Amino acid sequence: MGGGFKYRKIMIIGGTGLVGRAVLRKMYPLSRRVFVVGLTKEEVRNTLKEFGKIKSERHDVLGEYISAGRVWGFWGDIFLTVKLKDKSKAEILEDEELRLQAIEENVGFKDVRENYLYALLVNLKPEIVIDTVNTATAVAYKDQFSAVEDVYKFLKSGKKDFDDLRERVEKLLLSLYTPTLIRHFFALREGLRRSGTKMYLKVGTTGTGGMGWDIPYTHGEERPSRVLLSKTAMAGASSLLYVILSRANDSPIIKEIKPAAAIGWKRIEKGIIYKKGKPIEILEPLKIILDEGEIPYKKARRTGEYLSTTFIDTGENGLFSLEEFRSITNLEQMEMITPEDIAEVVMLEVEGKGTGKDVVGAIESALLGPSYRAGYLRNDAIEYLERLSKDVEYPSVAFEILGPPRLSKLLFEAHILYKVFGKYENLINSENYEISMKMWEYLKDNPKILNYITSIGIGVISPNNELFYTENLKVPKLPVKGFSQRDIDKWAEEGWVDTRYDNARLWRNRAIMYVENIYMRHRELLKDKSSSLYGRIGMNPANLKPDTTIIPGDIVAFIFINEDKGRRSRPY
Repeated sequence: MGGGFKYRKIMIIGGTGLVGRAVLRKMYPLSRRVFVVGLTKEEVRNTLKEFGKIKSERHDVLGEYISAGRVWGFWGDIFLTVKLKDKSKAEILEDEELRLQAIEENVGFKDVRENYLYALLVNLKPEIVIDTVNTATAVAYKDQFSAVEDVYKFLKSGKKDFDDLRERVEKLLLSLYTPTLIRHFFALREGLRRSGTKMYLKVGTTGTGGMGWDIPYTHGEERPSRVLLSKTAMAGASSLLYVILSRANDSPIIKEIKPAAAIGWKRIEKGIIYKKGKPIEILEPLKIILDEGEIPYKKARRTGEYLSTTFIDTGENGLFSLEEFRSITNLEQMEMITPEDIAEVVMLEVEGKGTGKDVVGAIESALLGPSYRAGYLRNDAIEYLERLSKDVEYPSVAFEILGPPRLSKLLFEAHILYKVFGKYENLINSENYEISMKMWEYLKDNPKILNYITSIGIGVISPNNELFYTENLKVPKLPVKGFSQRDIDKWAEEGWVDTRYDNARLWRNRAIMYVENIYMRHRELLKDKSSSLYGRIGMNPANLKPDTTIIPGDIVAFIFINEDKGRRSRPY
């Protein structure tokens, strides 16, 4: 081909994301031209800055695009038509005409040639297409269940407002998973066929970060979450659709790789924490007596402060706190893989060097698990976060961006226990009543921590059954009228920092189990120091006594593994 280039044109769909950028850096030297497709112009512009001076240009069919040397950037929603590609989900949902147009596209009433993905492929004619868009998330996180429930409640109410019903049904049709996914594959199949593309490689997902059915991470729904399982269902459906697509007579080479671990990271910094584009405001919690039988929806008083602490930016998955990151990436939890690990596999597959990770070729053995590099770098990331955390006003415990409320609740409870007791021995040697009172006294003596907890949507319940919360409360959804003590206990387990006697007793029992586990591993090590039987040591076998400092992320991971049975189903 000459000029030192191997490929003429490469398209990276989702090239502005964490994985997409890593792939872009790998593939850029191998192509005469790289097409980067992102969701918004701003994302595309920020990505292209790395490659030179940006110029604005126009295409007859695709409209405005930008270029930086050999890299051209396009943007829009690949699941919609060319006309709708720049409309946000909120705009479409609130406009009846746009809703109907989007329904026609998702269900397949429109000509496939109007689809934006099809237009990109046919007009740009890439030789290699690498798709890093999280298709399963884009399809399944429309939350079909909520839309179904909304229509069902309306029908059950007996109301006769046809216009209201029509709007609800339209929103339900927009949320349908399978028609949207099938329509996407029709556009993909026709676009690849007509563009003359030689290879299509998909970076897919397992939907659960490598975790199994008992995944402890949800967003406040039942466990396991229906929405989360829908994501996995769509991810699995996609893989089989790629299999049959690869069997079409005129199909290009179709490959899929599936990272099965948390992907990270983009940057580590300290500063104001943003959630959905807005800073998390510190609020003063409200207070009620739960015996009154009602938790009203009221707005808490603003303090004028915003949550500012250390964080690690994981790209599309948002910002994680130190302890969230420590817990999620812990051994037997999601663990971690870097975008560069994924990009390296992409590169090898594109070059025809088999990695054994092609799902289309071997679905049952294709999961791309945690990497040595990520495991090695994880300690550096945690150490850096710890160093940065020494001079911040608020500890980096949980932000409730990742979810679920139970994770945040457990991390904060463990953080309080660390502040009060320091080591597990001190916790174990205390009475349950003493643990309960000391947890509550810590919160009373540290109102900023109480405000921090309630501001991110976690409730705090005192030993006297008083609830402290803000309008951001995740569990239960406000307002609430009529509940029992069983409801209170359920909410406290799911998403309230619980300083009551029973929870103090539970934490003491956890501490006993955790310390026994530490010493059991230590004894085994002393018997056979050379064995690889025990995957997690965390101590020098020569030490007479291992370190038993309470580390929130580690104990919460231990709880998820042993108490919630939320263990990885396979190590790789």
